[in-house]
Amino acid sequence: MKNLKYFPFERNRYYYGKLLTEQDFINEQKYLNDKRRLGNRFLQGVGVAAGLNVVLVDEKSISVEAGLAYDFSGRELVVDTPVTRRLSTVDGFDSIMERSVKNYVYLCIEYDEKEISPAHNVAGDTLEQKQEYDKYQEGYRLYLTDQEPDSVSSAPDEFYEQTRVLYRDASLLLTQTIPLYIQEGTAFETKIRLENFGADTTVSMRLREELSCVSCAGKKELEFILDETSLERGGSTERTFSLKTQGITDGEASFRIRPENLEISGERSGMHPEKEVLLTASIGAAAVFEELKSRYYQDVMEDAIRENYPQGIYLARIYLVGTGKTYLIDRIDAMPFSQYVYSGSLMAGMLHWTRKEIEQLRKDVSLPNGTEENSSRRSTQAEGSDGWRAEGTVEIRLGIGGKRGQRFFSHEIFHGLGLGNVRITLSLTDGKRAVYGSQEIFEDVEPKAELAASLDMSRGCFVIGVRMIEATSIQTMQVHWTAERFSKAEEKEHQDRRLYIRPGHVEMKVRESVYLEAVCEDYPGMTVIWRVKTPDGGTVTGDGLYTAPNMSGVYEVTAQCQDAPELRSSLFIVVRE
Repeated sequence: MKNLKYFPFERNRYYYGKLLTEQDFINEQKYLNDKRRLGNRFLQGVGVAAGLNVVLVDEKSISVEAGLAYDFSGRELVVDTPVTRRLSTVDGFDSIMERSVKNYVYLCIEYDEKEISPAHNVAGDTLEQKQEYDKYQEGYRLYLTDQEPDSVSSAPDEFYEQTRVLYRDASLLLTQTIPLYIQEGTAFETKIRLENFGADTTVSMRLREELSCVSCAGKKELEFILDETSLERGGSTERTFSLKTQGITDGEASFRIRPENLEISGERSGMHPEKEVLLTASIGAAAVFEELKSRYYQDVMEDAIRENYPQGIYLARIYLVGTGKTYLIDRIDAMPFSQYVYSGSLMAGMLHWTRKEIEQLRKDVSLPNGTEENSSRRSTQAEGSDGWRAEGTVEIRLGIGGKRGQRFFSHEIFHGLGLGNVRITLSLTDGKRAVYGSQEIFEDVEPKAELAASLDMSRGCFVIGVRMIEATSIQTMQVHWTAERFSKAEEKEHQDRRLYIRPGHVEMKVRESVYLEAVCEDYPGMTVIWRVKTPDGGTVTGDGLYTAPNMSGVYEVTAQCQDAPELRSSLFIVVRE
C-alpha cells in the first residue's frame, strides 16, 4: 500500500474457473486505492482540509488537534483524536539539535501504515513465513525538520506568483515574490521581505537588483535600502515595488542579484549571499487570468506525476529559544506555507464575504467625511487636525473556551481610513466596561488575554490577535478597536520611535539580580511595564530589577510602553547553575 505509482490502471478480469492468488486481491485493492487517490490529488488538492491546529501546551510541549489532510499522493491523513507530545520526543528533534543553528523547526505530518492483527500462516514453510498479519492500519507520523518544503504547489498563490530565497542564515531570511506571468504593457508588483527568526536585532541592508525587459521608476535596476531597522524576534519588514514591462510582447523578464550587490549588516559584520540569484517571469500579450488558467491545465498533470512522492504537510513553524541541550518553545506559527485544501462551500463563503468587504469599502470611500451608517463602526474627523479616527467592536469566538497560550484571530477588518500607517488601540469590553493595557492587573476581568493588531498598510485593513494568559471557559470575547490616522508630523515621529532593552544579552547564575533598562528613542519620560513572560521565570520590579529563579533555563522578560502599547521589546535571559 506504500507504492506511489498510479499508472497503468489494471483491474482484474474474472471468469469461471480462474485461479485467484493473493496478488490478485492485492491488485484489486491497489486499483481502487489508486483511482480514489488520483481523484483526491486533482479534485481536492494537497494540504489540510479540516482541523490539525497546533497548540502550545507549555514551554516544551505541543498538541495537534484532530483533523484531515491530503498528501501529494492523494492519500488521506486522519488524526481522529488530539495528540499531545513533548517536542523532544518527536522524530527528528535530536538530529536537528545536533546539526542545526536555526532558531525554529517545522512540524510536519505524513502518511504511515503498519501491519496489525498477527495471524498464523498455515502455508508457511519457515517460522518467519508462518508469522503473518491480517490487516494494515492506516495512520500518520509526526516529525520535525529544519528544511523548507520542496514544493508548496498546493498554496493558492503558487498558481500566480513565485517566492524565492535571496539570502538565509541562522536568524535572517530575505525573500522576493514576483508574478509567474506578466501581461505586456501593464504594471505589476514585486515584494521583498526580510524576516528575523533570532533575537531582537538592528539590521541594515543594501540591495541592487539588475532588471531585464522591465523597469522600476524608469530605471533598469531596483534598489532597496534599509538603515538601522529594528526587528523583533519573529518580526519582519516588507517593501513593495511597482514595475512595468518595456516594449516586449513575448519573452522573459529577469531579476538578477549578484553577491556583491546584496549586503546585510547586523550585530555581525556585513554578509553577502554565496552565489548569484536569478528570478524569471514570462511576458505575453494574453490577459493574466487566461494565461494562468491555460498554464494550470497544461502543467497540473505533469506536476502531479513529478511530485507524487512522500512529502509531509507542514503544520507549523515552531520558534525555539535554547542554550546547549536546554530549549523552550517561544511561539508557534500555524501553516507557514498555507497548505490548505479549500472545499466548495468554503470557497463560496469566502467569495460571499469578499463581495461584502468590497461593498463596505466602496461605502467608506463614497460617504462624506468618512462616516457610514453601520453602527458597529464610526469614522470622524477631529476639528482643526489632519487626522482621521474610526472605531468598532468585533466578536472573537473561542470555541469551547481557550487554553493558556492559545491564539485566536479575527477576520480582516477594513478601518475605512485609506492606505498607509494608522494607530490601532484595542480594549476588552462587555459593553459597559473597557479594559486597556495589561488585563492581569484587574482580578475580576475575564477572560485574561493579550491583545495585538496586525496592520496591512497596503490594503487598509488589520487583523486582531488574542493570546490567552489564563485558561477560560468563555466562548466569545468582545474587542473594541479604535483606528487613528497619523498626522504627517505624528507619522514621522512614530516611525523614529523604537524600544529596546539594555543590556542586549544577559547570562547569569540562579538567584542573582541585574538591573535592566528600557530605552525608547524620541520618547522621553515614558512609563514602562516590566513583565516576566516565562512562568516561574523569576521576578522583575517596576524599575527593571530582575531576579533569576533557583533553576537554570532560558527566561523571557518584556518591556512595554504604557502610553504606546505597540512599543515593546523582549529579552531572553540565560540562567545557569
